[in-house]
Amino acid sequence: MVTSDSSLCIHCELLPKDDSSLLCLRCKSMAGIRRLYLRRRGWNPHWDAHLHLLSQKAKLLQPLFTI
Repeated sequence: MVTSDSSLCIHCELLPKDDSSLLCLRCKSMAGIRRLYLRRRGWNPHWDAHLHLLSQKAKLLQPLFTI
């Protein structure tokens, strides 16, 4: 199973994240990427866990959804 390092940027997963942000300085400087990670209405821990599961499956090249 793929594990994520909580000290790395949530987007590129290459550089260490900035102080209190989820993103590194490079990703944080791009408006489009910053906008992806804005917490909007309806964004709760359950939704966050769901997105994390989908990203884990994508890294393992597994199907994201089953019919």
